[in-house]
Amino acid sequence: MSTLVVTIVALGAIAWFAYLVGSGSRRDRQDPVPANLSVSQTDDELETRRLDRALVGAVVTAGFLTLAMPIYYLGELDRQEGFVDEFHEASLDRGHEVWLEFGCGDCHGPNLGGGVASFLEERSQVNVAGWAAPALDDLFFRYDRDEAEFWITYGRANTPMPPWGLDGGGPLNSQQIQDLLNYIESHQVGQMDALLKVEGLVAGASSRRDGAADVVGGQITEQEDLIETIRTSGTSSAALADIAERARYLLDGAADGIDTDGDGLSDVTETGLTAIFAEAQAAGYLATAATLDPRNAETLIGIGDATSAATSVGDLESGATSLTITFQNQAVLGDQARFGLGFLEDAARRARWEVDVQAVADASFGGDTAAADRAVNLYNAYCARCHTAGYSAGPAFQQAQASGALGPSLRGGRALTQFLTADDMYEFIAGGSTSGEGYGVNGVGSGRMPGFGMVLSAEDLDLIVQYLRGATLDGAEYLGEVG
Repeated sequence: MSTLVVTIVALGAIAWFAYLVGSGSRRDRQDPVPANLSVSQTDDELETRRLDRALVGAVVTAGFLTLAMPIYYLGELDRQEGFVDEFHEASLDRGHEVWLEFGCGDCHGPNLGGGVASFLEERSQVNVAGWAAPALDDLFFRYDRDEAEFWITYGRANTPMPPWGLDGGGPLNSQQIQDLLNYIESHQVGQMDALLKVEGLVAGASSRRDGAADVVGGQITEQEDLIETIRTSGTSSAALADIAERARYLLDGAADGIDTDGDGLSDVTETGLTAIFAEAQAAGYLATAATLDPRNAETLIGIGDATSAATSVGDLESGATSLTITFQNQAVLGDQARFGLGFLEDAARRARWEVDVQAVADASFGGDTAAADRAVNLYNAYCARCHTAGYSAGPAFQQAQASGALGPSLRGGRALTQFLTADDMYEFIAGGSTSGEGYGVNGVGSGRMPGFGMVLSAEDLDLIVQYLRGATLDGAEYLGEVG
């Protein structure tokens, strides 16, 4: 509509200009005498025809403006809304670029559904590859925008989540963070989908408890392998350095000789590198051995043999360097690895992930083990990452149930002390905390406690409250702790 108005105005202006030019030309042709020397019009002419024409022109102009301004106004609304949409779409594109450039999806999942990150677990000094990173596709059901901006800006200390905002010491300015928030917000699931997540998360929490012993056993085996790698790093670094040197020699001379497939690697080079890569794989220095076919420039579809060769040789050289550094720091790394092994073995004995569901049922649910089991799994799925130390790092690193981490400990009847009634506690869990506002008896909100009222049903919230407010004041008993 705005385009139509602009067109009408432009045509009117052109017509008026043409009229003025035409009038002047006619006047010049009819009366070549300069205006200041010509006889002026009489008062009758000025006050009749001349004045009437001026008044008619004024009325026509006023009428045109009367019609044009509302039409322009209506078009302007659409134009402004169009700009809002255009700016928002541009912000989403920039936010997506930030998401990709800084690898947000590497931890939180490419579809924002959650994932894992690597982290050095402080208590054990064990490198954890499976630190649980939360889903972000329901973030705004749990936090408001300012709270989400806080976490992105300042990160979460003692976790793999670093600060990303300039104020927190990160690389992103405020506009980039807003773009990233817009991108995340555009990928939020519907509330019904958020509610439907519950059963999957509860099942996952249950499976974690059931399979924890096997997971920890696997980590113990990996730690034993690491200790052996450190112990033999001197011999291994020398052997791998020799393999890497031979591979580099062949690659550097790849242009010499017959090159059947024209990929820049001579047939002798491809055959020799294939044998060296197989040797390295057999010795455990390469996870996979690249096979180079002298008759095919792309033995692996889409990847040229020259690229595969350069990548594998680089991996061998990097591995040799890493083993050399390990050997140079063998004593320190060996002590650290043995300490970690002892930690894992102790964790396997303590089995802090286990929960005596029957004890919980007897203490808090009138003997209803099904309700007690669901309550424990709900707590682990939604509360444990903040209120159970080490939970996100995995079963081996989990400390006592509800021992506290980012959030306070909930042991020893803390829920009963902070909240005089179950209704007060329910409202707090459902709505979360607000920075500076009080909650419970003497709590002051920080804005860090998310609200779960949009992602959990009233029945499930009641189960969590009932579990945490157990029937006795002994923390270990009312939470069903075993280890």
